[in-house]
Amino acid sequence: MTLDDERRAIEALNQHDVQAVLSGDMRAITSQWTDDFVVLSSGPIVRGKAANVAMVEAGAEQINAFVPVDYVVEFEEITVLGDYAYEWGTFRGSMRPRGGGETMSYSGKLLRILRREPDGAWKMHRTMMVSDPN
Repeated sequence: MTLDDERRAIEALNQHDVQAVLSGDMRAITSQWTDDFVVLSSGPIVRGKAANVAMVEAGAEQINAFVPVDYVVEFEEITVLGDYAYEWGTFRGSMRPRGGGETMSYSGKLLRILRREPDGAWKMHRTMMVSDPN
């Protein structure tokens, strides 16, 4: 694969992520993670795909209380280094309560390390997110 092919594959992963978030498809979201996926956020570090899936499942009721309205991720840089790649940028979106009410907006910064799996597919390996103040 050429470097352009690799970047297109990573951009397809990113588009898949956006579509999964917009459709609320938790299985599609978690399918993009390596088995040793790690999330760094303002809360505790969550290590491993199983622990991250459990965290998503524990928050399912809260997540399902909202309907995604929009979600945009804009990466400023995508760099491929062999079987790893990193990308950083910003995200923004909005959601509204299923029962009605005002739309709420959110935004922040995002840094990801991706890893190419043995089958050639790119998956999210490490993610760091920082939410902007409201």
